[in-house]
Amino acid sequence: MKPGKNQFFKPLTSLFRISFLFLAGLCFIANPSFAANSTLTQHLKYTVYVSGSKRGTLQADINRKPDKSFDIRLETKLHFPFTDVVSLIQVHYTAHGLESSSSLKHINDDLKEKITVKRVDGGYALTDVDGKNTQLLGKIPFSVGRLYHDEPVGMKELFSERLGTFVPIRSLKAGEYELLQPDGKKNVFVYRYGICTEMRTEMMACNVRFVLTD
Repeated sequence: MKPGKNQFFKPLTSLFRISFLFLAGLCFIANPSFAANSTLTQHLKYTVYVSGSKRGTLQADINRKPDKSFDIRLETKLHFPFTDVVSLIQVHYTAHGLESSSSLKHINDDLKEKITVKRVDGGYALTDVDGKNTQLLGKIPFSVGRLYHDEPVGMKELFSERLGTFVPIRSLKAGEYELLQPDGKKNVFVYRYGICTEMRTEMMACNVRFVLTD
């Protein structure tokens, strides 16, 4: 069976989008007056496959501002028989690092996970779904929420907005990194031109892939 026209052009569309974002980034850096007065917004959309079957989407948006602050919004929607899972992570950075974040997870419209993070003197205040408060000392220069738009070159650990703790990350080869979760699960992020094109992990003993499609 011959591939349809849409099947032929779909990978080219993703490639052209990545190339466009890469070139836009170069223009942003190369033109100081443009960079000083412009806001750069990137919208990335991923299809989520569980054991080869399409189960949902991830919408990853970032809004970079002239003062070097930026906002990230990640919304994941997964659909299974009798179960819908919606996760939302929102992060605000200033030029000095992470300023605040919130991570919510709903299963069939019931709130199951929640962690909010806010910068305070000397560190951060964390509040979980039960209202329990903890403190984290130091600064957060890079978090998991940035991984779809920013390649973690040279990073050894990242802050997880969902878990409220730091997790180790290591480079496997050029453009590929492994993030280790506290439960032993591994997330592998693959990059092209500094943008994540695929993320691989496991969920309930199933292989999961987030593939950039738009």
